[in-house]
Amino acid sequence: MNKVQHGFVALSLLISSFGTQAQVETDSLLSASNNSTHVKFQNYFFEALKQKALENYSKAIDALVLCKSLNPTESVVYHELGTNYFKLKQFENSEFNFQKAIALDEGNFWYKESLYHLYIEQNRFEDAILALKPLLTQHPDYKQDLVNLYLEAGRYDDALDVLDDLDKTLGIKASRDKIRNQLYDLSGDENKRIHHLKKRLEETPEDATNFLNLIYAYSNLDQKKEAFETAEAFLEQHPKSHLVHVALHKFYLDAQDYEKAITSMKIVTTSTVVLPSLKVKVLNDFMNFITEFPEYESALLEVTNSVSENTPSRSDLEWGDYYYNQKAYLKAISSYVKALEFDPDNFTIIKNLALLYLETNQFETAVLFTNNQMELYPSQPLLYLVNGTANRQLNNLDLAIENLSMGLDYIYDNKKLQHDFYKQLSTAFRLKGNIEAAQTFTNKAMALENNQ
Repeated sequence: MNKVQHGFVALSLLISSFGTQAQVETDSLLSASNNSTHVKFQNYFFEALKQKALENYSKAIDALVLCKSLNPTESVVYHELGTNYFKLKQFENSEFNFQKAIALDEGNFWYKESLYHLYIEQNRFEDAILALKPLLTQHPDYKQDLVNLYLEAGRYDDALDVLDDLDKTLGIKASRDKIRNQLYDLSGDENKRIHHLKKRLEETPEDATNFLNLIYAYSNLDQKKEAFETAEAFLEQHPKSHLVHVALHKFYLDAQDYEKAITSMKIVTTSTVVLPSLKVKVLNDFMNFITEFPEYESALLEVTNSVSENTPSRSDLEWGDYYYNQKAYLKAISSYVKALEFDPDNFTIIKNLALLYLETNQFETAVLFTNNQMELYPSQPLLYLVNGTANRQLNNLDLAIENLSMGLDYIYDNKKLQHDFYKQLSTAFRLKGNIEAAQTFTNKAMALENNQ
């Protein structure tokens, strides 16, 4: 798992603070009597700080060891030793010196924080938890770090307890809810998830999303009766809500009450308050439904233009997939072109368009489109296959052979694609009159067929 993200101070700032702390304690040393031992201590200590700033950590350690021999009770010396060993990833030595510094100066926050970050660096989550707890009284922002540590350590109930406390003191936050759901997923304790969502709904029934969250939780557990009852309570509590129909349309579909389902779909897709992502979800459900019941397609087409313009890429992509599955290829192309305008890096759309241009015999368009895309994706073999095939259809045989040959170099462990290249090359060489080369690629294609 990834290392715990630290919410309060970045490690780089922490390290810089070590120098500040060292300087504070050094100032107190300067006020002491100017005897020979003390002067040597100061010189060695400043040398250590200089070498650390220059990232000469081994030399800094050498100077600090001399400091320790002159004054073995200065906590800042051990802290600086720990810091330099940390930089060298000599974690055992670093830990020893941080602990020694804390023993000499129990109330020093920075020393304890340094030890905490040392444990984080090593993924020692249980030790990090113990090191973090004393820091919470001074910096409660670290509670979020504690949640992450409990998660990493597999202590899900403890993490949930801290989240409850944070919600109570700071208010509900979407990022914490995301972590909470992750904890429920990892623990598999769906009863706790349901209990929490019911409690939140009881506390704030005016928040419509609390109904939706509980409905989805019940639905995921296949508790349809409870989910539908919650949806009905949602409608009773919020009779004018559009959000309730995000849930109701699915129940009506399952109950084969298709007229009500269509009504709910229209309310959602024409709503000005429902999030575009939810509209797309409802549309996708209906696309799947119409695949089985095409007689209701007219109802879906009525709302084609109703999805918010804020998410045309997602909705157009869904429509493109729908038309593609319906073999309405020209409509699919139109939707994919719109989707690509808003998501130009989506290679799935690019691949679908390239293949559809071939499917609909738009060979010149296929060549122009794949030429442009090959500049952006020079190692995608499918583009070369479409380009070569289209050029062959246009009788541009030299270009077809050139691009097909180039595309072969980018195929890795895909025998089906390799077979298609061989077949196209065989055809191109045969049309060019090179029967020997054509036969060679025919044999390669047949060899792949025999090995499948």
